Amino acid sequence: MNDSKRRKKKAEWTRNMLLLLAAAAVIAIFFNLDLMRKGESVFSNTAAKKLKFSGGLGRRDYSGREIERMLGYIRARNELFQEVRVQTSPQDQYKAVTSDSDVIFELYVVMTDGFTISTPARRVPRRDLVTVLLNKLDKDLRAYQKLKEEGRNPSSMINIM
Repeated sequence: MNDSKRRKKKAEWTRNMLLLLAAAAVIAIFFNLDLMRKGESVFSNTAAKKLKFSGGLGRRDYSGREIERMLGYIRARNELFQEVRVQTSPQDQYKAVTSDSDVIFELYVVMTDGFTISTPARRVPRRDLVTVLLNKLDKDLRAYQKLKEEGRNPSSMINIM
């Protein structure tokens, strides 16, 4: 009888230890998922927090694919951007926005070192908005990096080209 109780206790203790090790492994994997995304946390989505929308077209007016394209660009340069704000509004406020509708966008970027980039309003068809926006952002970023390479340290830039 005593032998049976000891075996049951040992089996229970072994089972509990295996469950404890499995739980520790799951917790370790859970907290190490941050290492899988180039410094961006799976849970905090820092690039998504940096991308902001204002104006007549908000985040809900962009497709998931369009937002993912913008986030992909920001993610690749995550350490440079503090905030990227896209202010977009339809040219005709009273007309429904379609892919052929003209929209007006402005881009406001704050870099991690406090440098700000703003663009004047530009008109573009809605279907081309994300492509033109990313091209403009890339052009402005290259101009910023060129200024940094030259050793200049201005606080802001309005790129009109």
